[in-house]
Amino acid sequence: HIDTTKKCLEYFFHFLKRLIFFKNHFAQNSTAIMASMLRPFASRGVSRGASAFLNTSSHRSVGNAVSRLLSTQSGDDAAPPTALATLYLEDGSKFVGRSFGSHEAVDGEVVFTTGMVGYPEALTDPSYQGQIITLTSPMIGNYGVPDRKKLDKFGLPYMFESDRIHAKGLIVQDYSHHYSHWKAASSLGDWLKEEGVPGLCDIDTRMLTKKIREKGAMVGRIEVDMNAPAPDFSKMRNPNERHLVAEVSTKEVKVFGKGNPIKIMGVDCGMKYNMIRLLVDRGCELTVVPWNHPFSEDMHKFDGIFLSNGPGDPTYCVETIEQLKKCISVPDEEVKPIFGICLGNQLLGL
Repeated sequence: HIDTTKKCLEYFFHFLKRLIFFKNHFAQNSTAIMASMLRPFASRGVSRGASAFLNTSSHRSVGNAVSRLLSTQSGDDAAPPTALATLYLEDGSKFVGRSFGSHEAVDGEVVFTTGMVGYPEALTDPSYQGQIITLTSPMIGNYGVPDRKKLDKFGLPYMFESDRIHAKGLIVQDYSHHYSHWKAASSLGDWLKEEGVPGLCDIDTRMLTKKIREKGAMVGRIEVDMNAPAPDFSKMRNPNERHLVAEVSTKEVKVFGKGNPIKIMGVDCGMKYNMIRLLVDRGCELTVVPWNHPFSEDMHKFDGIFLSNGPGDPTYCVETIEQLKKCISVPDEEVKPIFGICLGNQLLGL
C-alpha cells in the first residue's frame, strides 16, 4: 500500500499549503499535531512533491516543525517483544504473554488501575509499593517516558511522583514499542529495564480486571522461565504483611516553599511529589516529616496537618495513629485542621 500512503501524504501536504495563510495564528501548532499523528506513514517514505514542499524557504518554519516531530525515534526495543512470560495468580489462573521490560521473575499483589494516561506517574506512585499493576487502557507506551534526570523548581524529578518505580511489575494488553512524544526521552520498555521491573504484554487485561473485581486483589507471580513449575503460593508472602509505609516514607525532615505564609506539616506515608508541588504553589510552606515523627509535639507551630497517601495496611502505622489521637484530643483552642487523603484518611478513621 505504498502508493496509497504516498497519495495520502500528497493530500496532507496540499492541506498544509492552505494552512500557511494562517501561520501567524495557528498554523505551526496545527501542523505539529498532525505531523506527529502521521509519523508511521512518513517512515515509509515521502513523495518528491512533499519533500520539495518541506524544503522550500517559504515553508521552512512549518517544515522544521514537521521534521522535528517526525524525527522522534524509538529506544532499544524498536522491535516488538518476543520473549514469553507467564502471570500466575493464587486462585490458579494462568496468563501467558510477552516480556517487554526487565526479563526477570517477581512476586506481588496484582491490582488494576483505570487511567487512560499517566503510566509514568502511576509506576512511580509510592502507593503501588509491592504491587503488580494492571493497566485497563488497551494501548500503553505510545508516548514513551520523559527524561528522568530533569528536575522541577523544587529539585524533584519532573513529571514523576517519586524518584523511582515502586511497582513490582506492569501488565498491559497492547504494548506500543514505537513511541512518539516531544517530551519522551526513552521507551517505556527501556525505562522498565533500567529499573529492573518486568513488563508483560499481550494479556487479556479485561478478563484479568474482571477477575480482580470479583475476587479482590490477589498475590501473583510473573515467571519468565517457561519450564518452571507453577509457584507455591502457600510459601509466598503477601506484601501487605510488610510495613510498606516504613519502606517508602522519608527518613528525614524536609521543608519545601520556605517562607510561604501558610505553615503545613505533611506526614509522609508515601507522599506523591505532585502533592508537594500543588501545596507550595498555593502559598504553603510544607514541612515533610517521616511517618513515625512525633508531630503532635510540634503541631502548635503549624496552621494544619496533612496526612498523605501510602501503600499497604494502615494498622501497621501504630506510631502515626497514636500521634493522631493526641492531636485530636487537645483543648478546643489548640485544635488544628487535619486533612488525610487515601491511606491518610484511613489513619484518621483508626
